[in-house]
Amino acid sequence: MHQKFVWRWLLLAATAVFHLTTIFQPTHAFAEGGGHGQESGPSGKNHAQVPNPGLLITEVFYNPPGEESEREWLEIANVGTAVLDLSDIKIGDEEQSGGGEGMRRFPEGTLLEPEQALVVAQTAVGFRFLYGTNPDFELTDSDPTVPDMRSYALWATGDIALANDGDEVVLLNERNLIIDSVNYGDRDTFFAPAVTAVFENQSIERNPANCDTDTATDWQPQQPPTPGVVQFSDACRTPLNPAELEALPSIGTIQGTGDVAAAINQTVTFRGIVTGVYEDRNAAGTTFYTAFVQDIPGFEDGDPATSDGIALFFGRGRPSFQIGDQIRVSGLVTEFFGLTELDDNDLQIQVELSDQPLPDPILIDPPAAIEALAAYFEPLEAMRVQIADPARVVGPTFSSCGFAVVAPTVTTPRIFRRVLSEPIGQVVPILYQSDQFCDGFPHVKTGDLVSGLVGPLTYNFDQFKIVQQARDELVVAAEPLAEPVAAPALLADQISIASFNMENYFDLIDDTGDDAEPKPLELELRLKQQKLAAALTQTLNCPTLVAVQEVEKGTLLDELALLATDGCGFTYAVTHLESADARGIDVALLSNPNVVTVQSAQLMQTCTVLETGVSDSRIECPVGQDVLFSRPPLLVELLVAERPFTIIVNHFKSKLGGEAATAPWRLAQANHVAGLVTNILADDPAANVVVLGDFNDYEQAPPLLALAENGHMENVLLLLPDETRYSYVYGGVSQLIDGIFITPALQDNVADVMILHVNADYPDALAVDVSPAALPFKTTDHDLPLLILQLDALPTPEPGLDGTAVPSPTPINIEPIDHPDDVGSGWLWWLVAGLAVVGGGTAVLLLRKRP
Repeated sequence: MHQKFVWRWLLLAATAVFHLTTIFQPTHAFAEGGGHGQESGPSGKNHAQVPNPGLLITEVFYNPPGEESEREWLEIANVGTAVLDLSDIKIGDEEQSGGGEGMRRFPEGTLLEPEQALVVAQTAVGFRFLYGTNPDFELTDSDPTVPDMRSYALWATGDIALANDGDEVVLLNERNLIIDSVNYGDRDTFFAPAVTAVFENQSIERNPANCDTDTATDWQPQQPPTPGVVQFSDACRTPLNPAELEALPSIGTIQGTGDVAAAINQTVTFRGIVTGVYEDRNAAGTTFYTAFVQDIPGFEDGDPATSDGIALFFGRGRPSFQIGDQIRVSGLVTEFFGLTELDDNDLQIQVELSDQPLPDPILIDPPAAIEALAAYFEPLEAMRVQIADPARVVGPTFSSCGFAVVAPTVTTPRIFRRVLSEPIGQVVPILYQSDQFCDGFPHVKTGDLVSGLVGPLTYNFDQFKIVQQARDELVVAAEPLAEPVAAPALLADQISIASFNMENYFDLIDDTGDDAEPKPLELELRLKQQKLAAALTQTLNCPTLVAVQEVEKGTLLDELALLATDGCGFTYAVTHLESADARGIDVALLSNPNVVTVQSAQLMQTCTVLETGVSDSRIECPVGQDVLFSRPPLLVELLVAERPFTIIVNHFKSKLGGEAATAPWRLAQANHVAGLVTNILADDPAANVVVLGDFNDYEQAPPLLALAENGHMENVLLLLPDETRYSYVYGGVSQLIDGIFITPALQDNVADVMILHVNADYPDALAVDVSPAALPFKTTDHDLPLLILQLDALPTPEPGLDGTAVPSPTPINIEPIDHPDDVGSGWLWWLVAGLAVVGGGTAVLLLRKRP
């Protein structure tokens, strides 16, 4: 089920520095909650436990990002009513006396108050790196201010090192008797089934903290982990009785009413109707299958607060049953990043009947407020749902067979996001039942109307989405293609400056051997170049300066410059330097040599205390710091006529990896670029500086605000009216993630500013359509921002002046592709799939992909 992610690390960062007094007061406290748990002392599978004094293991973080030997941690809590002396309490991962794993004892005199928790980390340095504060204790001495746990060789002689595939954590009392334990992954030492293994950067958490049934039901995956923050409640999950399971409970009984399934980590048996299947392929090319099952009509639990549907994960094996089959299912209930599903291991399916009626779909009309979505959708997870006809498209069809819509009740023409907190809940993403075989799935654009949307409700990448099963039931009322827009012709003494994200402009050579590097076919490359040249010459009308993002090599820009020569009357000069980006995408500058003289260019790389993992051989960072940019800003000093300009071309860190996780990275990049501008203005307050590119964040996000404020600049795109102020459509949400910032000296020179909306609202199928009607559209995934400046007298252009000396590429005859209304054949979908974004610099609409 959907997990409500609470960023409790913010609370940790605000707590006081650790200190130890006569009565131990840890830096962490319980969140507000219900009452206290009761004592429990059942026998485990192989090891008896004595009655618990109220001390429980409450969270285990065994699979951290980065160096595990420094960043693992354990959490225990006093769930009783008396102060506990921990002087002779031990904790470790060795379940048997005399074993070779680890066991450690708390420092002498450590006391733990009721309703308090403490954290034992591998190292204080590793813990502090993740959360910005110290743990209560550390296993390995890395910080003299944090007390060390004491060795306890009487039980175990090794080190505590939690295995990712399965391990145990054990609490011992003063007599070396087990008072609490947990086993996860492939270990069933104390109870079976074990707590399901989690993914990197997830913990397993006892929730509520005071519930202790000595079963996996007490535990759930937690992301982000919450060291030192635990929750009390009287609403403990009760393990399902095997005898009751034989009565085949409803799916609603298994799901329960909470954020996590009532039967999590338990093997259950039930029956239901197959309502849908979803196949998706990850970046490595592996295809995974998920099926959706719902209670037989008339056999539901009747509780509107519980979902009547559930997902079945099949791994790499394609299900053999059909939609409409009635099946009997046995398997282990797990949580996969917020989606309740049965694990593929030991999943047993028996088809009982076929061609059974499907449950009626539930009509949905979600609220706008993000905080209300979980409560709205959670009771509908994995059930058949539908949107009233006709739904309006707010996000076009992308290459993995999906688009985004809003219900007819939404009257605004599009959904905008200017800042992260803006409500966008009314957008409903639509997936097709396959993200590989999309033949016949409609290519829709923003504004089109679609009827017949119905399918199971899944949850991936933090969004609820409908998995459309039948493409032939969809009816599309398509708006005609818009009349192509174009930048105005420049008047006397004007120049234009554009930002152009060329979206994976790669050549035919495999330079990395990595699947992440796009490898176009020759036809794909020539089609893309034809679209790029048309955008440059027709839509942008040959700008004086073009800030380029997402190009692999300078030679590709040389070829594009030659292709644009006839349309522009000149050959662009190319300014390009290779960056450190792992996929090979760079930034560059194209300039009209009739007007512009490039004087110098350099990549402005720097270092950061953030852990970026970027490698750049051209810079050596101090110990404890990483390279900040995979695509460093390109700073170009040039003359326009005799007027000096500084152009800084940018492509900030994408949101791949998570919006919150990557935000500090973009903020650091923005502050660095702002610092460059500040230094320039310090030397010359009248300097003409233009900072532009793809900033991969909202117009009012902290990085963009910092860039403007700290760099003493204005983002001229903010001058545009609300309805046209966007450059990208992500998951149906229109947003401005590109920018053109100018210093005060240029503000009086602004003659016009615009964003040419020819890409973001259109389906990916148009990326390979070079017919006259479709040529201007979907050249890339970003729209095209353009600034026009009115300057002093400029020289008269000299037609034909070349800025490059590159042989012309061999011309290839390209047969125009039919109008998009006729586009739908299988070969085209494969061609579009070959152009799909595979995780580069631009934020992309990702579907859930198994690791």
